[in-house]
Amino acid sequence: MKKNILFIFLLAALVLNSGCHSLRKKFIRKKHKKDVPVYVTPKEYPQKPTRDIYVDYYLYTKGWLGELIKALRKGISHKRQKHAIGEAIMNLEQIISFFNQEGRDSIEPLHNQLKKIQKEIKQIPNLSRYKRDSLVRKTQNIKREFDSNYTYTDIKEWLN
Repeated sequence: MKKNILFIFLLAALVLNSGCHSLRKKFIRKKHKKDVPVYVTPKEYPQKPTRDIYVDYYLYTKGWLGELIKALRKGISHKRQKHAIGEAIMNLEQIISFFNQEGRDSIEPLHNQLKKIQKEIKQIPNLSRYKRDSLVRKTQNIKREFDSNYTYTDIKEWLN
């Protein structure tokens, strides 16, 4: 019996002595290294937008209008239609910011028409076939006018 008590006592001492250190280690927070700050030097960009920047936004607008036409024609999800019209308007507004007052006055009717289309798409999630066809025709007319009148060679004098 004394052997059993001695054995249990030694076993308990061994478990408590060796296990306690690792258990304590689990509950102590480890120190983390601080992130090294990143310094970015500002770069001066030209005030007048370059041809490449304008062409990029021109192509983005054209592409998103095409995506909207495709989504309306096939009756693809309302979310996709809202996203396409939102991106088209955002890119057109970026183009408008490049223009002087004469250019803004010229492109403003297209912008207003796109805003009306966006309002109609947001108001009615499930458009009827006739309403979708009507919006497709309106969007195609806007895209056609945008393609023919707002290429870079046509708007050079309107850039700030």
